[in-house]
Amino acid sequence: MKNILLKLFNRNTPKQPEPYDFDKNNPLGDGGERVDFTYSENLNISKLDLYQQNHIQRYLFAEKIIQSGHNCGDFACGTGYGSVILSKKANSVLGIDLNEKVISEIKKRYQNIQNVSFENKNLLEIDFENEFDTIVSFETIEHFTEENILRLLRLYHKALKNNGQLIFSVPYVQEESENAKKLGFHLTFEINENKISNWLSKIGFTVEKNYYQNYKTHTIHENLEDKEFIICIAKKNA
Repeated sequence: MKNILLKLFNRNTPKQPEPYDFDKNNPLGDGGERVDFTYSENLNISKLDLYQQNHIQRYLFAEKIIQSGHNCGDFACGTGYGSVILSKKANSVLGIDLNEKVISEIKKRYQNIQNVSFENKNLLEIDFENEFDTIVSFETIEHFTEENILRLLRLYHKALKNNGQLIFSVPYVQEESENAKKLGFHLTFEINENKISNWLSKIGFTVEKNYYQNYKTHTIHENLEDKEFIICIAKKNA
């Protein structure tokens, strides 16, 4: 099985330096695994680096799925560009990130977008109830231990309205190697369809569909031979 982060860090491509340095390429990442660019309608996605392109495609995918007028949570919003993408269709978007510096900066960066707000919170301490039609949480749960993944999913479940939708992504079957652990970003590995389904069913979600993505095309597909990410769409049981 492929180690997703090591593949990214070791890939030799003219679009990005080697190894990939989050602090250098995404200075607002502030030591985390956050990509950083300012989103606008005029953004040329082809000018983004490999990792940035991969992330933005997940939000463009989610934008197509959410319904107009929905209230959305973008949990682990990072530098906020995804929240802005979702806001083009949603009634309102609340982006939450653990990093106070990041939240302070993106509040200023996107202050003119009226239906987006940002909060500095630990996701394990959120306390919303029946508030969101959709929660988007990309590249998030692998940063938690398995015990805290279940805790987090319960908080997401509580925050969603009945029949609300959860859209999230994780690296697909990332190996628990010493090098991956040294990078320090991820705490849970070997995540696949069965593991996701078991977690969600324990909490009260039903998996509606799984999609897949890789670094070759970045686009998201129902079937893909070379799977590097899994994107799950689940529904809160009424």
